[in-house]
Amino acid sequence: MGILTEKDPLTRTFLKPRKFWEQSTDNCDTWVDCRNTDNLRAMREVAVYLFAEETGNEETRKIYKERIRRNVRTLYQIGQGEWDSENYLGHAVTTYVNLYDFAQDQEVKSLAKSALDWFFTSGALKYWRGGFGGPSKRDYSQGNCVWCSLATHELGLYFGDSPLADPQPDSDEVHLFTSSYRPPVAVMALARKQFKKPVELLNSKPTYENWKPGGDNAPQFHETLYFGNSFQLGTLAQGSGGDWNGFKLMAYNQKRGVDYFIGSTGTDPTKISTSSIGGDNIAQYRNLVIWLNDKPKTPFQFFLPKSAKLETHNGVTFFLYEKAWLALTPINLLLEGINATATQKIHSRYPDDQILTAVGTGKTVTGFALEVGEQETYGSLRQVPAVYSE
Repeated sequence: MGILTEKDPLTRTFLKPRKFWEQSTDNCDTWVDCRNTDNLRAMREVAVYLFAEETGNEETRKIYKERIRRNVRTLYQIGQGEWDSENYLGHAVTTYVNLYDFAQDQEVKSLAKSALDWFFTSGALKYWRGGFGGPSKRDYSQGNCVWCSLATHELGLYFGDSPLADPQPDSDEVHLFTSSYRPPVAVMALARKQFKKPVELLNSKPTYENWKPGGDNAPQFHETLYFGNSFQLGTLAQGSGGDWNGFKLMAYNQKRGVDYFIGSTGTDPTKISTSSIGGDNIAQYRNLVIWLNDKPKTPFQFFLPKSAKLETHNGVTFFLYEKAWLALTPINLLLEGINATATQKIHSRYPDDQILTAVGTGKTVTGFALEVGEQETYGSLRQVPAVYSE
């Protein structure tokens, strides 16, 4: 490590590039991993800093201290490029926990705590009862159930509040088991939703790699996040696409923790979180959502639990969850019903869930209006005669 950090290893090269993993497209010829996703950059900079500090290579230590300072400052001023990722939020936590525990410089230790406080605060908004929901960047469609994502494994170790124990803790948690870091009490309360509800948040999310010199610091995504008493719903104005999810709801379930409801355009149920044919526009006001797509024959798919009861009255389809209910009014959209083939494709990952498909009728715009209700706001589903009558 003394040889590695004698000079900045990112400026020192080998004779030929090398792959850091088999699927990597970023072939580096540098002494350390040159890739610059938020979590990989953090891993590199924390590791090199700790090695340089341990071996007394002061010049390199100062270089990496300043890079870490810049990254933490960016979190508070702009945010993180791979924001609220169901996977990479966990890697970020693991990285800064090591910096917090092993940095000898107290200022660097303080920077690590600031980063961890930020990650746990942002994670607390999306975590609930062992689930992780709402819009997210770098969503791989692998986290749409309780204890399914790396983020829930690591956040849930501190936040708990789930009726189910984590059935398969992640090996990365060893760093958390041995750490002295603890999230602030207020963050714990935020994660457990110990605040007055309902409440709505209007948030902005940054572009990817916004930290680069001369990069675009303007928000790329605009998020609406609404917390009811028995559900939380989040959308992005531009919907889903690429590697980001733009529509996700979690609803209370006494036994499972939470159930999900996810809408997307496209036909691939294994990518339900991010599947999109483009042209989506979503407007949300509290518990109300309107989703329109400008492609007339748009295919839609909806991810929901098998335990949800479906009823249709006066053209409105109701999805009845344990406490909350969803009223979906199609707009030039024909609901085709539960798709057995698509449901089978997700069975290995989501055995308790199913896929409902729909298709546009060929008119100008396609989509739906959604209203989410619960006892605290409506009393009873059957007390809403404007949308429900026998």
